[in-house]
Amino acid sequence: MFVLAVVVLAGCGGSNSQGGGLVASSGRSGEVLIVCSGKQWNGELGDSLQAILMQPVSILPQYEPLFLLSYIAPGHFKDSFQKQRNILIFSIDPSLEKGKMLVAYNQWAKPQTVIRISANNAQGLIDELSTRQSRIIDYLMVREMSYFMKTQNRQDLSINREMEQRYKLSLFTPEGFVFAIKDSNFCWLRRDTKDWTQSMMIYTQEYVNAEQFSQSQIIRLRDSLTKKYVFGTADRSYITTDKEHLPPISELSQAFGNNYAVRTVGLWKTEGDFMGGPFVCYTLLDTNRMRVVTLDAFLYAPNDKKRDLLRRMEAILLNANMLDK
Repeated sequence: MFVLAVVVLAGCGGSNSQGGGLVASSGRSGEVLIVCSGKQWNGELGDSLQAILMQPVSILPQYEPLFLLSYIAPGHFKDSFQKQRNILIFSIDPSLEKGKMLVAYNQWAKPQTVIRISANNAQGLIDELSTRQSRIIDYLMVREMSYFMKTQNRQDLSINREMEQRYKLSLFTPEGFVFAIKDSNFCWLRRDTKDWTQSMMIYTQEYVNAEQFSQSQIIRLRDSLTKKYVFGTADRSYITTDKEHLPPISELSQAFGNNYAVRTVGLWKTEGDFMGGPFVCYTLLDTNRMRVVTLDAFLYAPNDKKRDLLRRMEAILLNANMLDK
């Protein structure tokens, strides 16, 4: 499991183009174009790429890959292929003493991330991929979250105003979401279609000690609030965390800059009903008000793929800002 981080391009020799006058990038959500020789793609490098970038999204009840991979040989990498949003290029340079990775934004299209990995031999490319895999995933995920924010529905300004007034939090809430529940320290927003329901919860508590960021406390608080506020379709049914099939995972996150934050992912189920699905939440410290704020998104989509629906909500959470005053 990766830790979604704020990417600083200078940290690995990258560059950041402004992208003025560039064409719009193309590609499916989660798609990464791999540029390397056919021998490498059909050999150990290709196997490693698929194991790393097509690993299952760990919190989903069925297999969906972290990314989708497509391949092109270097000699054919031109024209429309250079418009792909996410590109990973491998090359061998015998003059190099050690391998390197360079990252550029908006080189041929906009928005676009181009990651170049170079080494002095084929094994060196595999070693660089293995060593840098977490950073590569972080770079690609930051771009994916940016893509999902750019493709959201128009913002519901009335909900954002109420979020600012009631919770001192700025949250880009797309049209279609409505308040299901709201009180002084908790709200549940939901958007329903005939096929799925996307939900977001915001809840706050006074900061007492660091134990509030432990997984046990995060899950305990979540379960107490969902039992009180978040109901299922059957009488007296309510949502709780599924701790048996896929236990929750918590990790530190740098996604909110200087605000200490923990990212927790897992599955939810319904007591007294048969509903369930994945969730992702961020628990962060608001030092201005000495409170703990949790941003929580969960999905019910029994007959649909869930990765992109959940990522679209996670992108909203990641763009939340706590107000200074």
